[in-house]
Amino acid sequence: MNKNILFLASSLKRGGPINQLFELVSSKVFQNCRSTISIVSLSPLDVKESRALDFIKLGCHVESFNNDSYNFLKISTKIVSFIKTNDIDAVVSQGIRSDVSLSLVLNKIKAKCYCILHNYIGPDYKLTYGKLLSRLMISFHLYAFRRLSIISVSKSVADYVKQNYNLTSTPIKNGVRSVDYTPSALEHHPIKLIYVGVVNQRKRVKELVECCNQLEKDSVALSVVGKCECNDLNKKDKNATYLGQRNDIPHLLSQHHIFVSFSAFEGLPMAALEALATGTPCILSDIPPHTEIIGLSPNFGCICDINDPKSLREAIKYCLTLNPLDIKNDFDLFLSSEVMASSYHRVLMK
Repeated sequence: MNKNILFLASSLKRGGPINQLFELVSSKVFQNCRSTISIVSLSPLDVKESRALDFIKLGCHVESFNNDSYNFLKISTKIVSFIKTNDIDAVVSQGIRSDVSLSLVLNKIKAKCYCILHNYIGPDYKLTYGKLLSRLMISFHLYAFRRLSIISVSKSVADYVKQNYNLTSTPIKNGVRSVDYTPSALEHHPIKLIYVGVVNQRKRVKELVECCNQLEKDSVALSVVGKCECNDLNKKDKNATYLGQRNDIPHLLSQHHIFVSFSAFEGLPMAALEALATGTPCILSDIPPHTEIIGLSPNFGCICDINDPKSLREAIKYCLTLNPLDIKNDFDLFLSSEVMASSYHRVLMK
């Protein structure tokens, strides 16, 4: 028998966490229970790049509390009312506002309560919000984590919070939907690299561009796709093309040889998974979530020392030997949204 499940998010704005939620709910595993799934946003639904309509089209109930504040007590009152009115059996929260607000009402509800941990809350918060604000946010979030059942988006994140905060969590790897594989006939000159994601300090796109510039003799071209949040990039760089935000990511990936990311922190990067889903190999920086992905299959690509152009050169040579069909087959086995959804279904329906 299907249960009434509430997914609680700070906002339904397009981005890694909400994209992951869409991949989960739109999977075949949850196909027969979407009518019993509610998606509630704390903030209004009409935010820029909202995915509210995408969830509505799936047949989910979508609602907003129309609250952009950090008034946890006020938000928690609305959460209790919604849970009782809709006879919710399980709540899955994500984001600091949702997590903290939900953690305050556990003694008022009977529903099982989970939260999804997407990142390394310590270094990620410090880099994004600065030392003072990040300390306060970490403190509030840890309070919530210690009261909720945590689902981490990778084993790497689960290990991090266990080692640093003694928090136990259930690791369920992010996944994206499998796509029909169509091989593309691409010439190897120039070698086309692509980065997809926001452009900011955490993603280290500037370092990626500089490293590629040192491979000028290797005929390497880099495409950068995503919103730019920093001003330290030379957008006239002759070896890098800045394409801005795009809605044709699968097509763009199919037109490039290799996906590359020099990110400093990740939970389990959706962009890299989307690349693998199209049979595109990955060159990734040496951080635990990246090594977790590459460790699943030698067909997925390799890890690169971001400070060493020679390491990038060797990584490119290796990735050009990989068979896209082998990449796609291993992706379906380890990282598809159906694999992810099956794990969530077992947790939420038990």
